[in-house]
Amino acid sequence: MPRFRFETIGFDQTTTVEEELASVDLVSLRAIERAHAALAAGASSGVDHSGSIIRVYDEVGYLVATVKFSDVLGEQPELSPQSSGMATEEPGVMRSG
Repeated sequence: MPRFRFETIGFDQTTTVEEELASVDLVSLRAIERAHAALAAGASSGVDHSGSIIRVYDEVGYLVATVKFSDVLGEQPELSPQSSGMATEEPGVMRSG
């Protein structure tokens, strides 16, 4: 399976997590799920993460998706196509290339 690097950038700090996903098509949805999780964690601890972003790179180092937390505020996290069996819209996602 392909590996992707998720870089969460906020408050002059970058956190990097690598994850294997079945395909590049799941990258944006996974990044949106990560953004929702960070926003929820921040809300429960009183930290505003709305200015953060997630950039996702493939194994070669190409930028494959960018998710702005401010674009996913107020949206409900969607089920990934793996669990729901269908493709969904990708709000707040900018693709490079």
